Amino acid sequence: MAAGPAAIPGHAATGVRAGTVLGRYEQAVAFFNDDRVSQARRAFETLLADSTLPGDLRDNCYYWLGETHYAREAWLDALACFFKVLEHPQSNKEEDARLKTALCWQHLGERERACREARALLERFPAGEAAPRARRLLERCRSRG
Repeated sequence: MAAGPAAIPGHAATGVRAGTVLGRYEQAVAFFNDDRVSQARRAFETLLADSTLPGDLRDNCYYWLGETHYAREAWLDALACFFKVLEHPQSNKEEDARLKTALCWQHLGERERACREARALLERFPAGEAAPRARRLLERCRSRG
């Protein structure tokens, strides 16, 4: 008999999806949204280590893991996660990951890389939710010449 998925540390979800990969994912996002960033980070790491995690959740887990690193200003760790998102074709988190990638580069003082990523975001998602922030970033790039 195969062992079930590993429990997420501090996971207390109840209901139909409790214990399922989707339920564990939702709980991890809830940890992040409740400012329980360390708990969220551990939960996403646990999910990513689970071989039963479907591909359509894997990119989301990398995105949210990146957000946990971003929240603690670990820019390089966050970048590594956001790059993983961008490796997934058709990721529903691509736009957000591109914005966060640009912002990480900006925080690291890599203005050219930040501007390049903001341009890539605008080329791919000109009317997306992240477009206004990407445009502001590009304006700062232009004003600093």
